[in-house]
Amino acid sequence: MYAWWKLVHLLGVLGFLGAHGASVAVAMRLRKERETVRIRALLDLSRSTRSWMYVSLSVLLIGGVVTGSSGHHWGKGWIWAGSGLLLLLLAAAFPLAVPYYVKVRKAVAPDSETSKADLESLLSSPRPLVIAAVETSGIVVIAWLMVLKPF
Repeated sequence: MYAWWKLVHLLGVLGFLGAHGASVAVAMRLRKERETVRIRALLDLSRSTRSWMYVSLSVLLIGGVVTGSSGHHWGKGWIWAGSGLLLLLLAAAFPLAVPYYVKVRKAVAPDSETSKADLESLLSSPRPLVIAAVETSGIVVIAWLMVLKPF
């Protein structure tokens, strides 16, 4: 049973990274895009992956908890460190990403009065790079913890 739950966990990871990867690709493309219609389409693409991302995250969590229990891993530090880091990354993603993308979405709304200079400043912001760096480095550390189980 352990191997099956580990498979469920890994499928959740793959689904989460795939859905989240679409949002990361959009974030990087937005830094170069200046046509409001295309920006709105990119934001809609990113939003369309959100439900798949949350479903996959749920599968990842359920599979991870069951695998951790059936493998008797909860007494080890690596699983607590990885779980805590995942929660920290999820908590960090909202204040880092949501306000920024709400501003971008408002700036390109059909009734927006945002100037081209303000839109340029918003799209040139390093915020997507910061988000990507924080989230990617966290995921790499979680992968290191889960594979090498250093403690």
